[in-house]
Amino acid sequence: MSEIIFGKIEEIEDSKVLVKRFGRSRIAVCKYKDSFYAFKDACSHDNAPLDQGEICENIIQCPRHGAKFDITNGNFLSAPAFSNLTTYSVEIQEGNIKIILD
Repeated sequence: MSEIIFGKIEEIEDSKVLVKRFGRSRIAVCKYKDSFYAFKDACSHDNAPLDQGEICENIIQCPRHGAKFDITNGNFLSAPAFSNLTTYSVEIQEGNIKIILD
């Protein structure tokens, strides 16, 4: 099992996306209703970064073509996307956000 420490919980504002690069991957973390969610920062439609996308409640919209995803589970909700986001499990340990990659 592979894991990374993404950062401190204080770094993540409600309904905002924070992205960090780990190797060749960009990982996004959002906070919604006091829970943290992590996903690959790439729209499943065309790999566009999602970090500049608009978030409303638990939905993020891709800024490039408007595909929508549920940040709590990665499910795609509207075209042009037809597949889910790659998501990661999140654990909070001593104020740190730990992401499980496998």
